[in-house]
Amino acid sequence: MRSVTAVWIVLAALMVVILVLAGVTWAFFRFSIQRYKVERSDEQYEEPDSIWLPFRERMKEAQDYIRAHTAERVKLTSFDGLELTALYLPVEGEAKGTVLAFHGYRSLATIDFALEVEFFHRMGYRVLLPYQRSHGESQGKYVTYGVKERYDCRDWAWYLAKRFGEKEPLFLAGISMGCATVVMSMGLDLPKNVRGVMADCGFTTPWEIMAHVAKRDFHLPPFPFLYLLDLLARLRAGFSLKGADTRKALEKSRLPVLFIHGDGDDFVPLWMTQENYRVCRGEKELIVVPGAGHAQSFGMATQRCEEAMEKFLKKYGGRA
Repeated sequence: MRSVTAVWIVLAALMVVILVLAGVTWAFFRFSIQRYKVERSDEQYEEPDSIWLPFRERMKEAQDYIRAHTAERVKLTSFDGLELTALYLPVEGEAKGTVLAFHGYRSLATIDFALEVEFFHRMGYRVLLPYQRSHGESQGKYVTYGVKERYDCRDWAWYLAKRFGEKEPLFLAGISMGCATVVMSMGLDLPKNVRGVMADCGFTTPWEIMAHVAKRDFHLPPFPFLYLLDLLARLRAGFSLKGADTRKALEKSRLPVLFIHGDGDDFVPLWMTQENYRVCRGEKELIVVPGAGHAQSFGMATQRCEEAMEKFLKKYGGRA
């Protein structure tokens, strides 16, 4: 009788553990992958916990600049049928080329590259700012951390190549998840006029960034949590946390890359960019900004970043 009771106690305990794990996994899936019902606004730099709060006055001026120079909202249908939207900002006079810039996780086209847009215009480059799938004005239910977004980057690049010609220089740029997006796209069939990539504080794989955040913020171990999350991501969102890897793309491509990262970044650790830099087979440069937190390098070290980006654009931006 006692043995039967012990079995039931063990089974009950296992059931509780399973239910807790399922609940935690579902909660983290909704938090990290499912699109929020209420998105953050263009003014998120005013929020107390915003990484942009130290630059709020510059951000306000930069967003005014973006609004004043946005000439068109461009639409594109993704490979899986989503309507994607981008802001097109032409440059006055003859353009030297185009910069295609991707924002990061839970952010917007008008936020992450706000401080850089006027600089790109001064350099003579048009700018296209896509809203990543499941963000802002673009459709989508799930954030896939570059696994599907890399194909959106490829398609936007081909859109620009067809619109402005395949001899005109095109540069890819990305911050955080946007960085992972553009770097992962380097392993795909990009148009030949893509001259280089500006990669700011990107991660390596969805699995590794999830493991880092889960441990840092929630004290959750990779096993079994990430394996359950990966299963749920496959079933619900149609992608795997191991479905794309920036290092594989960098090993395949010969495109030059300018890497930027702050050594105070505790969201996407610096070692991820250092690892990407190590395996990159194209010409490369790494800028590490002392004390800069996540995505703050350009804001904190504007002159240094502008000089590096100007050098990069001039070196690789000649017409074919």
